[in-house]
Amino acid sequence: MKKVVRSIAVVALMFVAATGLAKEPKLSVNPSQEKSLNFEMDTTSEETFVRVVDMNGVIIYKEKVETVNSYSKKFNLKNLPEGSYFLEVEDALKETTFEFTVDDSTIRIDKRKENAKPVFRKKEGKVYLNLLNLEKEVVKIKVLDSENRIVFQETIADEMLVEKVFNFEDAFEDNYVVVVQNKKDTYYEDITVK
Repeated sequence: MKKVVRSIAVVALMFVAATGLAKEPKLSVNPSQEKSLNFEMDTTSEETFVRVVDMNGVIIYKEKVETVNSYSKKFNLKNLPEGSYFLEVEDALKETTFEFTVDDSTIRIDKRKENAKPVFRKKEGKVYLNLLNLEKEVVKIKVLDSENRIVFQETIADEMLVEKVFNFEDAFEDNYVVVVQNKKDTYYEDITVK
């Protein structure tokens, strides 16, 4: 058991180091008179999604970025009505949201928010869960079977790194769902035991 915990700690440390070396997504207002934004990032996973969304949740722009070393995009916003908008960047490890406001003559970047997503790894009948929980929020974890019965349940508080190993080696054949929930989001991972 100590070996498993030590392995998970090493993986978490590698995750933190890898994300620290990558250039963070950057959003800037174009200095010219035109109403536009410049967005730049290094991709860190196979699939990264970039979206521009209005206050009502309507997607104005959406793109799936394939594996590349760097990505940049200029967003021309001259036809957008005044209001608040969000540029959302989501990959396998985190979600980054930039909130910006469009006025009749200017664009202002208001704030940036970043959420770490849980990382699931499946190996030899086990599922490993790692979640970077910098705000030490309460995290609820459940495992449900195909009939929505709770097979496992735990609440974790005041932990910066949430680590859990689920052993499905002797589990009944079924479809299971691991549910990870904090105060902002809920994440799901499907597990099939054959």
